[in-house]
Amino acid sequence: MYDKKYFQDYKEQSFKWEFWASYIRKKTKTEDNILEIGCTYGFLFNYLKDYKNKYGIDISEHAIKQARILSQGAEYKVMDAEKLTLKKDLFSLVLAIDVMEHLKHPEKGIQEVHRVLKHNGMFIMVTPNLESLSHKEKEKAWFAYKDPTHISILSEKDWIKLLEKNRFRIVKLRTIDCFDFPYINKFFCILNLILYKLGIPFNRGKWADNLVIIARKN
Repeated sequence: MYDKKYFQDYKEQSFKWEFWASYIRKKTKTEDNILEIGCTYGFLFNYLKDYKNKYGIDISEHAIKQARILSQGAEYKVMDAEKLTLKKDLFSLVLAIDVMEHLKHPEKGIQEVHRVLKHNGMFIMVTPNLESLSHKEKEKAWFAYKDPTHISILSEKDWIKLLEKNRFRIVKLRTIDCFDFPYINKFFCILNLILYKLGIPFNRGKWADNLVIIARKN
């Protein structure tokens, strides 16, 4: 399913990874163990080269093969996010950008993240925002519905419920990205780039395309 054809339009978007790398630096130390679930080609780790303990997993053999070529300096493995073959209490931070909506059983994925995180470790997830303006206006034409592998598109309330049920506490709720706006789309795509470049892509409102949930393990 997640073969070369699936990733044919996948681009690096350096502004995005630069922001997340900067955010991770503020929350961790260079010696901390960092895990990216759904790492695709490993672009994030190109901006964390001084971090010594970087791990990237993806269900796609093609993605991991490319990551090992394009983004060296990390350990990459083909792995199911719902069945992590990793030691418990290992990571200080786990990142899952555009991943949770692909999981058949997202609660299992959340449970696995909890297992591999250290006490008070941070979990960052980004997933389509059902309350976004783009969803309300575009309805069935919304970007998140165009990918048939998006099988778990949940509301903010439902994500929070799953996280809290599985012993996470929410520390930040924001929305992010404005690439799918129904009006003057080119303007908002440029605005999206500028906000990332300025390091302020988070929005306190509900209108942006994706939901950001940052939680810590209890």
